[in-house]
Amino acid sequence: MFTISASAEIGLPPEDVFLFAGDYANDPLWRAGVVEMVYEGGASAAVGVRTRETMRSLGCTAVTVAEITEYWRSRTAFRSLSGPVACEGSREFVAVPGGTRFSYSLTLRPEGFFGIIGPILKRVLQWQVRGDLRRLKEHLERR
Repeated sequence: MFTISASAEIGLPPEDVFLFAGDYANDPLWRAGVVEMVYEGGASAAVGVRTRETMRSLGCTAVTVAEITEYWRSRTAFRSLSGPVACEGSREFVAVPGGTRFSYSLTLRPEGFFGIIGPILKRVLQWQVRGDLRRLKEHLERR
């Protein structure tokens, strides 16, 4: 098991950052490798709603179904129900002078092949998350 996390300060109020980054359907616009993120059954983000993420990473395409476990204007969280690696994560939106500190955390419990490559997977994902937050900041501040 390992956790990766990163934060970025974004020059917009927390409610604006939340409207975009709190909507998981926007993930393909800022998270590398995410090809599609949809709410199952046509729902929108709320506690108990499931998401289906299609991601391309490390030469593979994977589908993960997750459930939103928290959904507040200051924090969202999820846990995977199926997919190649069990995981849970959160997004936090905290007001700071000049904008918002957006924090992203992901805890993975790799097993089998993914457990063997766990140390490499951790480095790759940490690098990827840092890039994702740069893209999110650029995307939101350009608007």
